Amino acid sequence: MSEKNSDYYIKKFAHLRIDRSHGRPAPHKPILLLTIIELIERGVISKNEIELTPDVVSTFLSYWNTLYPDQKGIVALPFFHLKSDGFWYLLPNAGYEKSFNLIRHIKSSYQIRDMVKHAYLDSELFNLLLLDKNRTLFRRLIIDNYFEYDERKKLVQTINLCRDAMKYEHMLIAEASVPYNAKKPKIKIRFREKVREVGFRHVIMSIYNYTCSVCNMRILTLEGASVVDAAHIIPFSVFANDDIRNGIALCKLHHWSFDEGLISIDDNYRVIVTPLISSQRPTEWLLTDLMNKQIMLPQNETLYPAQEALHYHRENKFIR
Repeated sequence: MSEKNSDYYIKKFAHLRIDRSHGRPAPHKPILLLTIIELIERGVISKNEIELTPDVVSTFLSYWNTLYPDQKGIVALPFFHLKSDGFWYLLPNAGYEKSFNLIRHIKSSYQIRDMVKHAYLDSELFNLLLLDKNRTLFRRLIIDNYFEYDERKKLVQTINLCRDAMKYEHMLIAEASVPYNAKKPKIKIRFREKVREVGFRHVIMSIYNYTCSVCNMRILTLEGASVVDAAHIIPFSVFANDDIRNGIALCKLHHWSFDEGLISIDDNYRVIVTPLISSQRPTEWLLTDLMNKQIMLPQNETLYPAQEALHYHRENKFIR
């Protein structure tokens, strides 16, 4: 019988090998573990292969920025150094098998992408974290052992926000199976605004894989900066509609252009550009070159942008 039971990992989690030279435990590893626990709970991590994905980066930063808004949090550091704690392992990419164990420090965040295919936990630990009661146990252990009183309160608030946002995401996904109606959203807005914003963003960014549907740009740095937004097709202020089919992922430029009516999308999911923009000016080619371009769509056809929403945008926002 394996000795790696919950008691074994309780001791491991309570005695992480972390820097205490600044008078208190460095928070990087505990925050990464909270991140992994949350993503397992949300179903984002469903198998014991943990890649440094946009979901991992953005979730880590949501915790970090709650506690240390004026400090830069780099998720790649604990992602690499947690391997010293005996339950977290890194599978090197091809070509790094021999040199990987010789590397003691990483010089840049992007080294992780080059060196590591994915991380994985002890199978016993991963299976423990699939159960809600164990996630609660290990969360409490991490928070109590590595954070001060005021920080604990903020972390609990963040965890509760994420749980409420996850419920909202699940509701949005479920309601996407019924006919779309822009003016009568199926979900009554009974969630507080922050929960709604986080839940809507999570689900839209996920189905579009953090990629702009118009230009296919996908940039999310390991420091948490993203070029893509979760945008409403019909503004939320009009019908209070967070239906997934009223959402689309757009980069900063095309989000602004869409909101200002400089671009829209036709019935065939192709970009249309206002005729007011001149194709003779080089600075405007960024938009005019998009004319008739097919947008990127979700894999699931039932989650495509609603024709009713696109029609509203063309009639009420697009500059003809």
